Amino acid sequence: MSIAKNARCSQIIREVENGRFVKNAKFHNFGSVVEDSIFAQQAEADRRLAEIQAQRKVRQG
Repeated sequence: MSIAKNARCSQIIREVENGRFVKNAKFHNFGSVVEDSIFAQQAEADRRLAEIQAQRKVRQG
């Protein structure tokens, strides 16, 4: 095993022991933005649909 491989293995072991992979710290803020939630996406889609329908009514009427 090369020195680089040993160093990488040691780094991974340290990260596992510190809980980086167990606690999914890499993704700790995933979904924290309002637009990330499914409910926010649905509300945005409903708002956009109402806006498009209103525009169509104005053009037809």
